[in-house]
Amino acid sequence: MSVFGLTGSLSSGKSTVLKLFKAKGAIVFDADEEVHKYYKNRKSSIYKKIASNFPKVFRKGKINRKLLGEIVFTEPKKLKILEEIVHGQIIKDLKLWINKAKKSKRIYVAEVQLLFEKKLEKLFCATILVYTPENILIKRIENNLGLSRVKVSARLKLYSPLERKIKCADFVVNNNSNIKALKSKANALWNRMKWQNKQ
Repeated sequence: MSVFGLTGSLSSGKSTVLKLFKAKGAIVFDADEEVHKYYKNRKSSIYKKIASNFPKVFRKGKINRKLLGEIVFTEPKKLKILEEIVHGQIIKDLKLWINKAKKSKRIYVAEVQLLFEKKLEKLFCATILVYTPENILIKRIENNLGLSRVKVSARLKLYSPLERKIKCADFVVNNNSNIKALKSKANALWNRMKWQNKQ
C-alpha cells in the first residue's frame, strides 16, 4: 500500500494529474470535491454552519461558491472562520480514507490543496507538488476564474511560498508548458510511484 499526497496552488494542474493517475488505476481522494458534497448536503454540519455564519452566500437554498469566495478571500477573519468549519471535517474524512487504504496493495492518491499549510505531510508515504511558474500561473487563474490581477495576488499569498513547498515535496512536477508535456511528466512519475509501491 502506498498513499501519496498531491498538492499545488489554484490552476497549477494538480487536478489534471489526479485524473491521469485515476485513469491508470489509482484510488483517489479529492478534498475539494468532498467539500462540495458537504456544501450540497443541507443536513451536513458544514452546510448548517455556513448558513449560520455566511447567510448572504445562499441562492435558492444553495451555497454560491463564487459569493463565498469573494467574501472570505477579502476578509482574513472570515476566511479563518470558514477554514475552521471545513478543514476539521475534511481532515477527519481523509484520515479515515487513509486507514482503509492500509488494507490494500493498490496506489492511493489524495489531492489536498493546503497539504503543506496544514502540515499533513506525515499522513503520506510521499508528497507530490504540481506547480506552475508565477508569471504563467497568474495568467491561468485570471482566465480560469475571471479574477483581476490584484485578487489573484491576494489569493496566492494565502499559500506557503513556492520555494518552501518545493523543498518539502518528495516529487515535483513543473507544469510550465502544455497538457501533452504535463501528461508525459505525470506518466514518468506514475512509473516511479509503481516502483515505490512494490518496495
